[in-house]
Amino acid sequence: MADQELEVVFALEGERNPRTLKTHPDSSVTEFVAMVVKETGRQDYVEVLIEDEEVTVAGDRRVRELFEVDFKLIHVATKGDIKVTVQYSTRSVSRDFRPSITMERIIRWAISPKELSLEGGPEDFQLKDGNDVLPGDVHLGQVAKGHKHITLTLVFKVKPQG
Repeated sequence: MADQELEVVFALEGERNPRTLKTHPDSSVTEFVAMVVKETGRQDYVEVLIEDEEVTVAGDRRVRELFEVDFKLIHVATKGDIKVTVQYSTRSVSRDFRPSITMERIIRWAISPKELSLEGGPEDFQLKDGNDVLPGDVHLGQVAKGHKHITLTLVFKVKPQG
């Protein structure tokens, strides 16, 4: 019987576009990270996180287990958090986040009563990196360009008239 292969789609800290890599479904997370290190030539990739989760996935978990319940993009990252500063008008707020956190989750945090206390829901806002509008499902690590600090601008979404 031929070996099975599982094509894993994952985000890589420092790269905007997701990558794919084929592995055996019973490979451990540690073995998968070693494959990513070999593929990229970067020894600093050491953690796997699941989209919008704060906890690093245990290295002994099987890769197939990461996709058994819901599909969420996994994120291969360097060690540590990324400090995010969100600017809105003349105010700003800052907090450390894991690289796997989505822009939508950062918006929820920034507009919350404990932070900028803005009216409206996350669907009413968007984040920008310079002139680049960031989709809500993009991971922080994908936009931070390998840095451990990023400043984003929070703006109202422009809604079509009509």
